[in-house]
Amino acid sequence: MIPSPTERIVMPRAAELFMQEYSRGLAALVGLVCGLLLAARRFGRHRGRRPADEARRLRTLVDTTFDGLIFERDGRIAEVNQAMCRLAGSAGPTLVGLRLVDLIPGLVLPARIQDQPTEHAVVLQDGQTHPVEVLWRAEPDGNGHVIAVRDISRQRAAESKLERLVRFDPLTGLANREQFLQQLQKTLAVCERGGGTVALLVVDLDRFGALHETHGPAVAEQILLQTARRLTGTIRASDTVARLERDTFAIMQVGTAQASDTATLADRILTEMSLPFLVDEHPVTLTASIGIALYPSDATKAPDLLRHASRALRQAKQDGRARWRLFELRMDLQTRRKRSLESDLHAALNAGQFSLNYQPFISICSGDITGYEALLRWDHPQRGRIPPSDFIPLAEECGLIVPIGIWVLETACAEAASWDEPAIISVNLSPAQFIHPGIVDTVAEVLRQTGLPPWRLELEITESTLMDDTRNALRVLTALKALGVRIAMDDFGTGYSSLSYLRKFPFDKIKIDRSFLSDVENDTEAEIIVHAIIAMSRSLRLDVTAEGVETQPQLDMLQAHGCTFAQGYLLGRPCPADQLEQRTSAISRAAERHVARAT
Repeated sequence: MIPSPTERIVMPRAAELFMQEYSRGLAALVGLVCGLLLAARRFGRHRGRRPADEARRLRTLVDTTFDGLIFERDGRIAEVNQAMCRLAGSAGPTLVGLRLVDLIPGLVLPARIQDQPTEHAVVLQDGQTHPVEVLWRAEPDGNGHVIAVRDISRQRAAESKLERLVRFDPLTGLANREQFLQQLQKTLAVCERGGGTVALLVVDLDRFGALHETHGPAVAEQILLQTARRLTGTIRASDTVARLERDTFAIMQVGTAQASDTATLADRILTEMSLPFLVDEHPVTLTASIGIALYPSDATKAPDLLRHASRALRQAKQDGRARWRLFELRMDLQTRRKRSLESDLHAALNAGQFSLNYQPFISICSGDITGYEALLRWDHPQRGRIPPSDFIPLAEECGLIVPIGIWVLETACAEAASWDEPAIISVNLSPAQFIHPGIVDTVAEVLRQTGLPPWRLELEITESTLMDDTRNALRVLTALKALGVRIAMDDFGTGYSSLSYLRKFPFDKIKIDRSFLSDVENDTEAEIIVHAIIAMSRSLRLDVTAEGVETQPQLDMLQAHGCTFAQGYLLGRPCPADQLEQRTSAISRAAERHVARAT
């Protein structure tokens, strides 16, 4: 109850001071209560009021506080306020007369002033304890103490929750990266003193990013929760599972007798993860890849062991996913070389180390050059020319493929716009470029700046790019087609649902992957596949370019089956833009001869 105006008149200055200042802390509260005691007595004597009246008014005032107050005499509780009763879960009469140490065990009141709160526990009526902060001061007459008690249970609960958030993953409840590394390091220290082995398995879901984009975060979270439960159910009680980040988990297997034990666990996890996940009664199929590192053979420190297991995981991904790999020393050497190359790659774009070569594609009917494919080249100042197969995947991994891809698009369009012949220029779009939110605007702006007619630009999209999010892919392709550019499906036949994609998406051309041509001379089945692709494309009124044409028999076969265009070393090798003019005539004559032979 808040003091009435009449009661404020009794001790106006003290009451106002109390109401303004006590919230600063327990020290201010105790000091003010002691001051009020003294002021009440002096004020009462000065005004001729009875001490009982002043005590009543003081009691009304202190009962308005949110903190507990105890008036102690000779080690026992003489008086408490209402807040203290609520905190202790007892009525005032029950507490009065109780020994102070029975309510707050371990509390000792020295003669000196206590300026800093100390933590204690209040014993509740049911025997449970409650965390509190306590601060006290001797009364003005020296006959006892005023003790302020503040409930800190919410603070401690918040700290405990924060501590859990710091150490554990809020979604799955598993240990997070920091907590897991601490646990791993402690375990390794124990093994170092007493002997023992530890296997570290890093488990990562395959194509989780595509699932997240297609089905949304709610489904992705359900998959992560079910993954955590599956992994926890797969390991022994002595093992530990953690969520390191996004869709990456780790398992610490202690006391493995030999590597085969870990291999058995890895196989069990792969089998478990290959089973369909049920989300809202709909099955979702995923696989996982695993990297394994062993203590002490691979590393003796937790960060090193995790790094080696992660490297083995990357190898498992590179080898085709849905498998496990043990760490090998050569992987670490490859990683170091890769990191060095990545550092150089960051500088290459600004240093002007990239260039474009152009390879012609030829009309099989006439032998004319109808266009060129832009091929990226990197001339390293120390390492020389680095193959695209070495640096393109690295650029995709480290996020540089988008700015590099924009440079390729700008450069190819600008150079093509300067040619005398209105040939088509074909540019590859990486998966990262294709899903980039601004890809359509980027293409439109490049065409505007370079002045290249849209019909001369052909954008090549790999089939795997379309698989991740077909709805978004259709939207982007439709928008690109609206600009007037041509769309080609690159590496046709290497994916999973090529026929359905050809009907669904607005393609102008397909490019038969070179792998089908490499065996066509000795493999009748390969020729049957090529023939089927060409026939299907013609029925859909799509142009066909065969890549990797290197021999006359290959060209003969393509012409016999009605293929539209051909591209390969037989017809013309890639060359820089400044050499195209002088080589065009030679390329055309050679192409015409080869086409004539095929006829």
